[in-house]
Amino acid sequence: MTGRMGHRFQKHGHRITVEGIDYPRFEIFQMSVLWRASVSTLDFFRLVSLGLREERLRKMLLVGEPGEPEEFGCVVIFAHERGGDISDTLFNPEPLRWAGRRMCKFFFAGSAWLFHCDQQPSAIHLKKLFLQKDGSLIGLSGDLADGRKYGALAKRLARDAGY
Repeated sequence: MTGRMGHRFQKHGHRITVEGIDYPRFEIFQMSVLWRASVSTLDFFRLVSLGLREERLRKMLLVGEPGEPEEFGCVVIFAHERGGDISDTLFNPEPLRWAGRRMCKFFFAGSAWLFHCDQQPSAIHLKKLFLQKDGSLIGLSGDLADGRKYGALAKRLARDAGY
């Protein structure tokens, strides 16, 4: 399947592979969402805090540097609720721990974006789920009610890929 922008999509169970993404443009866009939320004074974003990493991210954005995929990597989960469309759903961003690392979860347009915000390197099985420099992204797909299963799914995908 091909999208209007020339992106190629493949769905395999709970995995969606998207290819043909412009890595620098989309990575900088994702990073800008995270940084803008971190510096915002709006109550909606009050739980988003990058701490010492905020300045590093600001400098990267100023010079248009997307960095390495894992530096501010983002796992995308394409979600639905009991099979229904939730593309108009929006939740406050919130911190969470996944795979032993600090993450920040944003939810909009029917997908959850889980940003790696930790000082420590990302868990190896999550790195495979970040946008890659070759323009590929492996996203997860599933019901919001099954959110706790995504960690196990990410580990299985990484193991299957030889990570």
